[in-house]
Amino acid sequence: MKPAVAHLLRLALLVCCVPAVCRSADWTLSDSQRLRVEAGGIIAEGNVDERAAATIRAAVKVDASPEQVFRTITDCSQALRFVPHLKRCRVVDTAPDGSWQNVEQQVDYGWLAPRANYVFHAEYEAFSRIRFSNVRGDFHENRGVWTFHSADEGRTTLVTYEARVVPGFYVPRWMMRNMLKRDLPDLMRGLRTHAEATLPATATNAPAPANP
Repeated sequence: MKPAVAHLLRLALLVCCVPAVCRSADWTLSDSQRLRVEAGGIIAEGNVDERAAATIRAAVKVDASPEQVFRTITDCSQALRFVPHLKRCRVVDTAPDGSWQNVEQQVDYGWLAPRANYVFHAEYEAFSRIRFSNVRGDFHENRGVWTFHSADEGRTTLVTYEARVVPGFYVPRWMMRNMLKRDLPDLMRGLRTHAEATLPATATNAPAPANP
């Protein structure tokens, strides 16, 4: 699930945005952002510093339940279809109760940047939140959170995504900016399209997390 330059790009979206639910950690959507998301737009923002470290946040409305979106994002077979540049995705380890997983991924940008391999730890909260952090691989830092806010009596979801990614290899700052500008919106569109087209019963890598 979700990190690398492409993981930056990976996963975070949905639903009709009600002011009370438009918060993800420290991020609160502005009035103009809420209107944009409600109208079907995608929020995709990213800052790249002199080390090519990227801070990212994104939001989108999806016409599917939080559970359906959660299952789409945590299914490696589906991620390979919509996450830009993702070439490999497999679960390395899973908690007996399904509350966390370690996931190995590989992204390949061709001649633009080195192929990146990494493992991240994902902690799941009952179809409402996914926190991820770096375990090992080609990134000095790779951490963030996905949140899934239910709206319209569970028929739609507001997905938000925040991440901090620091590559362990050289990437020109201009290249990182260009990849974020192109790939982050593509990631959000892909997640929305696949979540809306997926049947609720579609299998996922992990057992469904138990409700608290």
